[in-house]
Amino acid sequence: MKKKILFALIWSVAAYFFYEFFKSVDFARAWKEFEKASAGWLVSAFLFNFLILVVWTSLWSLLIPNGIVVSFPKLFQSNCLMSTSCNTLPFPGGHAVGLVLLAKIAEVKHSVALSVLALDQMMEGIVKVIVLTLAASFSPLPGQMRQGIQIFIVLIVIFAGIMFYAAHKKPEIKTLNEKASSSRLDRVKKFVAQWAGHLEMLRDYRVFCLGLVLALGMMALQTLGIWAAQKSLGQELPFWTTILVMAALNLATIFPITPGNFGVYEATAFLIYKFSGLSPETALSLAFLQHICFLVPMAGTGWVVLFVKSLNSLNGKYKEQKRPD
Repeated sequence: MKKKILFALIWSVAAYFFYEFFKSVDFARAWKEFEKASAGWLVSAFLFNFLILVVWTSLWSLLIPNGIVVSFPKLFQSNCLMSTSCNTLPFPGGHAVGLVLLAKIAEVKHSVALSVLALDQMMEGIVKVIVLTLAASFSPLPGQMRQGIQIFIVLIVIFAGIMFYAAHKKPEIKTLNEKASSSRLDRVKKFVAQWAGHLEMLRDYRVFCLGLVLALGMMALQTLGIWAAQKSLGQELPFWTTILVMAALNLATIFPITPGNFGVYEATAFLIYKFSGLSPETALSLAFLQHICFLVPMAGTGWVVLFVKSLNSLNGKYKEQKRPD
């Protein structure tokens, strides 16, 4: 019953965004704009967004602690399924499912998986701050967006500070192991100590800088995906507009409220394009095209991975049954 109420609230939020932001749109004209999209540029947008998964997996391979070996294919499978869960379930369900899947598929401890995801989120947050600052330098922003950026920067600084403190002031695991007590508090302390011990990346500035480069690469690919979607409708927009759209989307979709940010993503992109001078119909068409080009590779690839894994599992069981005793 509670889940039904929650889903009803979530979709009510999505319905509100659609009604409030798109009520002035001529949907017939918007559909005509949508139909004009160039297939070649749309394929390019899909490809740019798919490459995010490849670079993201490379970042994860860098975040895995020393002494733990996980093959790139396993990390890629975990990453794709993580992306699917985060782009399907509202926050924090997607991240929780992704944590469990990473630990299971990569065959690592949950403390290792948590360290990878925490470092990943910190890197992403730092890069988002860079993008938001860049957007603010290109164009005057709406007052609410500027306030949102300031709050986000404060939160990232606090989060990064905690991570760096934990990495350099980690508790001694040996001391915790020597304790005879096995209370819940001691188990939590031991888990935190193990987690902090896996934050090796933050103790090596060269690895940290390489991680930032990969995170910036992911953001650049997402920006190129937005640019390719714009080109598909023949829109020759200034570069700062693409950066502004990217920044606004990253700010609005930090915590997925609806599955796949459905409604929130479109409303955000729609408002920025209208703010940039596009007609409501073109703005809405661009918003939908961008989201489709983003969601299909970022959410769909995980479903393909899951389908292939299921086929391999069924094939393995079939071979076992056919094997002579």
